[in-house]
Amino acid sequence: MACAPSPPAAEKGQDLLTPLLEALTLEPKYQPALALPHTAKQDGGEISMRMRNGSAHVLRCLKVWYDLPPDTFFNAVNIMDRFLTRMKAQPKHLSCIAVSAFHLSCQFTPGYSHLRDVPQVVPDTRDLTTISQCKCSSGDVTRMERIIMDKLATDLRCQPPVTPLTLLRLLHAAHSHLAAPHLAQPSHPTSLTTLVHKLEIVECDAAAATFRPSELALALLALELRHDAANAQLHNACIDHLQNICKVADDSFSKCQKVVAELMDQYENQRHSPHRQRLVWKLSNRTLRQLRPTDKFTTRLPTIVEMQGPSHPPIIRPRTDSESSEMYLSSSEEEMDYDYDEEFPPLPTPATSMKSPRKLPSQSPHKKVPPFLPYPQVNRKHNRLA
Repeated sequence: MACAPSPPAAEKGQDLLTPLLEALTLEPKYQPALALPHTAKQDGGEISMRMRNGSAHVLRCLKVWYDLPPDTFFNAVNIMDRFLTRMKAQPKHLSCIAVSAFHLSCQFTPGYSHLRDVPQVVPDTRDLTTISQCKCSSGDVTRMERIIMDKLATDLRCQPPVTPLTLLRLLHAAHSHLAAPHLAQPSHPTSLTTLVHKLEIVECDAAAATFRPSELALALLALELRHDAANAQLHNACIDHLQNICKVADDSFSKCQKVVAELMDQYENQRHSPHRQRLVWKLSNRTLRQLRPTDKFTTRLPTIVEMQGPSHPPIIRPRTDSESSEMYLSSSEEEMDYDYDEEFPPLPTPATSMKSPRKLPSQSPHKKVPPFLPYPQVNRKHNRLA
């Protein structure tokens, strides 16, 4: 005989069920229906899924840069997707649309100041245009915000959008309430922060935007609960109960789970691989004129051919008693004990290996020029090198 839930537990369950049903009622109103091509066409007059994903990643970077709560990111992506659903925009306007949606989300996200210890601060439009490199001015962002508000016909001050984050929080709390009393073995509860981080990765892909927010949140929660093998049967029963409440069909739920699992696998593979993103430096025309492009440099030096050994045997000056030998012998050579004649081959004959120098004008043409010596000559009179 099943035990009836206690009154406090029943009241808590009702408190969790009421906001969940309200969010499910408003879910179709904020559900985008993107009909974008996967790749851009040759004429380039239509926004593709890949362009939309790039803009979503930029919004996530802005959220991390300003240290904002995840609500601002999910609301900004929802505003951008719903605007692209109703309006056919050109690719050159996509960056301005994304930045404008992010600025609107920062203005009208409820509970912003309660999620952090600092008061609510909306980023300046000039800083947003500079950091995001959207190639538009702050005035363009202001005009685009008015267009978005007019086309969506939604006052964000009254009701925030219902996003996958909204359903994830409600479903996570409902699952914890259902599974906590029946856990066979104590297990570590699934961290909501980890789930939110993974949901941000899923939200950046347009393949997940075709599913309902409740499907995405429930699929991610089900995939995360698979790691708890000891209570797998209990978790499956709770997920099935929540699936019936959300009225999610089995076929659609299976497809959503497959898409979310593929996105998570891609994210895990990229996280464990080395970072290979190339930095793009944007320089002004004045700076480019002053720089010297290194890719056009050509060297004029001859190539040095590497050889296994010296082409000629090393030349060793013989040790004599003259002053010149004392001048050219280093301290390390004076301390050596071995014989140079036994270590190295004999010196070549200077007359055959070297050419004679030019005749000086002061020399007599009938006088023979002594052969050129490869060693410096010492002037005995002045005791210095000739």
